[in-house]
Amino acid sequence: MANKVIGFLNLFDSPNLGALTEKRTLASTSFLGRFAFMDFALSNFTNSGIDSINVLVKDNFRSVSKHVGNMKTWVNNTKIAMQNILVNEKGIRSPKDNTDLECLLQNDWVLYEAKADVVVIQPAHIISPIDFRPILEEHFESDADVTVVYKHIENADESFRLNNVLKVKDGKVMSVKKNSGASKEADVSLETYIIGVNTLQMILHSSELLKLKSLKKAVAKLVQEKSARVHAYEHKGFARCFDSLQHFVDYSFELLDYEVAKDLFLNDWPIYTVTHNTPPTLYGPSAKVKNSFVANGAVVEGKVKNSIISRYVTIGKGAVIEDSVILTGTYIDAGAVVKNAVVDKYSHVVKKATIEGKKTSPVYVEQGTLVK
Repeated sequence: MANKVIGFLNLFDSPNLGALTEKRTLASTSFLGRFAFMDFALSNFTNSGIDSINVLVKDNFRSVSKHVGNMKTWVNNTKIAMQNILVNEKGIRSPKDNTDLECLLQNDWVLYEAKADVVVIQPAHIISPIDFRPILEEHFESDADVTVVYKHIENADESFRLNNVLKVKDGKVMSVKKNSGASKEADVSLETYIIGVNTLQMILHSSELLKLKSLKKAVAKLVQEKSARVHAYEHKGFARCFDSLQHFVDYSFELLDYEVAKDLFLNDWPIYTVTHNTPPTLYGPSAKVKNSFVANGAVVEGKVKNSIISRYVTIGKGAVIEDSVILTGTYIDAGAVVKNAVVDKYSHVVKKATIEGKKTSPVYVEQGTLVK
């Protein structure tokens, strides 16, 4: 790759999933028992040969830094790679200035130090295995200023409701509008961009574009005014947008189906995450587990069906877990029943207690709750 490419994981547009993301950003939220959402975009960068990786953090810095640490999990060459967690210090003092554009502007030293020619920007709340190498090739061949990665979907009335819909003609973005949900079929932006550094610097130093307070809106403005060459690249693989607690549950359970999961977890596309020195899952003699993800370090002595069990979860004898997500370090005592629920970290469901929601409205149990 002749041109110097650096990656930015953009956490600014991540949706709020209510209490689940009150104490953490969506990017650092547990997914499938052992990953965090940000792992997928970071793995896309490193699998694509991008060794300069930066994380744009809006808030909940603690939860992000706790997960990524020194970030060496996601780089192939620790001697030449560069990894940064970037915050907008000006935005901390003035929340109205805490935008992804301002964060990029306040940290533009990264562009100079890396001697970057082009940047790749991807969000954390849209999970998709994306190889950036062919996209970058097409970006350069088309002589584009910006390339927007999009996906054609047939349920736009239900999913990607916070995303923009593109009108694409001959590989060019002709117009951009918000997804109104009025049509089922749509070409939706994956909020993933390839941007030449000169174009990015122009955006960052334009008072008119900075006032939009969003890279997504700035790109839409470039299209509207026809002031830049904006190319479109269609991603035909797996993509899901996690923009509600219901989607968090539905898309998690969807991956219990092997035919769906193999579209996300590709054979030649590993998903890296922070490793833990934990023992294998311990299954007691009375354990019965069906169609579930169970992470290492868990202890299971009860029944688990159609559920996702995170690390260090203990499920007592006679307990029943169905259609639920149980996050790290939770204790489910003997005889307890949990159905259609999301139980957050370090909670304790005492003996014979019952938590039961509905498939269309799962119960959420806040972190550290004692359920009697």
